[in-house]
Amino acid sequence: MSQDQAQLKIAGFTDAGLRRSHNEDHIGFNQNLGIAVLADGMGGHQAGEIAAHMAVESVLENLQYLINQKTLRSITGSQLLRYVSHTISHSNRLIYQAAKAHEERRGMGTTLVAAIVTGSRIYAGHVGDSRLYLYRNQTLRRITKDHSLAQDLVDKGFYTEEEARTANVGHLVTRALGTEAEVDVDTVQHDLEQDDLLLLCSDGLSDMVTDRIIEKTLDKHPGDLEKTARALVALANEFGGRDNISVILMQLQPKPDHAAETE
Repeated sequence: MSQDQAQLKIAGFTDAGLRRSHNEDHIGFNQNLGIAVLADGMGGHQAGEIAAHMAVESVLENLQYLINQKTLRSITGSQLLRYVSHTISHSNRLIYQAAKAHEERRGMGTTLVAAIVTGSRIYAGHVGDSRLYLYRNQTLRRITKDHSLAQDLVDKGFYTEEEARTANVGHLVTRALGTEAEVDVDTVQHDLEQDDLLLLCSDGLSDMVTDRIIEKTLDKHPGDLEKTARALVALANEFGGRDNISVILMQLQPKPDHAAETE
C-alpha cells in the first residue's frame, strides 16, 4: 500500500488495574505525525508516575519537533534511529537529574518504548520491559527484547519464554530511564504491510495475558483500535490486574476512498 493510499490510526488506553491505588504508567501519541510513546514508572511516593510522565512528554515533544521540521525525507533510516535513541537518552538525563534534585524522588525510573511510523516503516527505541509487538496475518510477534532478569535467564538457557512467565524471578528490569546517568537504548526498524497492527504495551498486559490470547483478541475487532485496546486492558484486569496496564495500537489502514475501491 502506498503512502497516499493509507492513513495511520492510533488508539491508546491506560488503567490502574485492580491492585494499585494509582497509575504509574503514562502514554502519549500523535496520530497525525505517526508517533506513540508508552512508559511504566517505578519508585516510591508516586515518583514512578513522575518519571513516566517526564519520559513520555519529553520523548513525544522531541519526536514531534523532528517531524514538524519536515526533515524526514532528507534523513536515512539509520539517522532516524539514532535520533530516536538520542531523544530517549536525553529523557534519561532529565529524569536522573530530577531524581538527584529531590530527595523524595531518589531512585525513580521508568521503562519506555517509543515508535514512529513513516511511510511503510516503523522506527522504534526502548528501554526496560515495555514491549512492541507486530501482528500480521493473524500471528503476533514481539520485535523488542525485554531488559529484565527473566529475559537474561531465557537468553542463558535457564528457562523457555513460557517457563519464564511463571518462574519466581520477580519483575526486575536490568535497564530503566533515570536510574543511572547514562543508559543504553535498543532500536529496531521494520517494514510494514497493509493491515499490519502494532502493539505497544506495559508489563501489566504482557504479564497477565499470554501472547496467544492477545493474538486472538486482536483478531476480534479488525480495524476498531479503540475497542481492541479497551478489550486488552479488560482482559488483563479479568486475569487479576496486578499492575497498571497500558496499551497503544497503531495501524496503517486504507483511506476511505481506496477501501471502497477494493470492496
